[in-house]
Amino acid sequence: MSGNSISFERIFQTVQQYVQDKKWPSAVFGVTNKDRILDVRSFGPDPNGKSVDSSTIYPVFSITKPMIGLCIMQLWEQGLVHPGQLITDIIPEFHEHGKDKLRLWHLLTHTSGLDQSHAAAWAQGKGEPDGMTHPKMFAALKNSQLQGTPGTIVNYNNMAFTLLAEIIERVTGESYDSYLQSHVFEPLGMKDTNFGGPALDQNRLAYVAGAEAMGAQMDLLMEAKLPSGGLFSTADDLLKFARVMMNESRYDQDRRLIQPLTFKQMITPQTLHLEDVDSDYGFVWKMPVRHKGYIVRNIYGHNGMGGCMMWVYPEQEVAFVLMTAQLAPGVDNIHIHNVFSSCFNS
Repeated sequence: MSGNSISFERIFQTVQQYVQDKKWPSAVFGVTNKDRILDVRSFGPDPNGKSVDSSTIYPVFSITKPMIGLCIMQLWEQGLVHPGQLITDIIPEFHEHGKDKLRLWHLLTHTSGLDQSHAAAWAQGKGEPDGMTHPKMFAALKNSQLQGTPGTIVNYNNMAFTLLAEIIERVTGESYDSYLQSHVFEPLGMKDTNFGGPALDQNRLAYVAGAEAMGAQMDLLMEAKLPSGGLFSTADDLLKFARVMMNESRYDQDRRLIQPLTFKQMITPQTLHLEDVDSDYGFVWKMPVRHKGYIVRNIYGHNGMGGCMMWVYPEQEVAFVLMTAQLAPGVDNIHIHNVFSSCFNS
């Protein structure tokens, strides 16, 4: 199908309406196939009167997760880690309170049972201002108790990515943000994707609606370089990333981030044997194969807290990227999927 003959007007009109009705502060929506961008449109201006386009920088929050996952897949290919490996093989001190049974597979599939109370308390204004930085998050996690038996229930877990980031650092000797930059963003030419700081072009930063509810906590959160959700990016960069995923991580004709068989493992549902699942997961990728709310379910991708979305539709040979920054109330992700899916009938 490859999207060439499909009209996506319905989804563009829907996104435009959300912005016109002031439900979202701004938006950029793009569609790509394996070879090229099919269409990308911007909707603004934002509440401050600033226009947006495909180079506007948005906090993408949890879209950070599959990028961290790709790094782990690279290390798996190199024989440095594997999904069945005990975490204590890599981080020996991570053995207390039943965590000695925790394996890499559990972290990659949201089945770890790791305690998330540290982050929840911080979001309520408790704890130190720098409590969401990696060293503080890892220290809290190391001293915590598991909240469930690993591998028995799917429970979306941000803290697992603190541990994955620590594994990247222990195995490679590089900081996780530096590794991401040199092994994912630079090869793909994702020049505007980073964890903020001096590299962030403030003049192109999108307005974030609903951030005032968290006050100063939101600024600290966006400065913390969270491996679970600290990245900033643009529609241009995420459309490029989506296109590489559609080509099984191939870029620049014959180069790949990971090999095809490894990539196929990443987008193979890993949690189908578990019951009472809101969404299944591959290795990090969200895969709603059993979710009755989706018109099309054989898809993979991820959402971010502020409404950003990046999803691949393999059978239709297209992917979409939504950039927006609406924290509360949030974006109805399933509605966006279903309107997008309805375009395949046009």
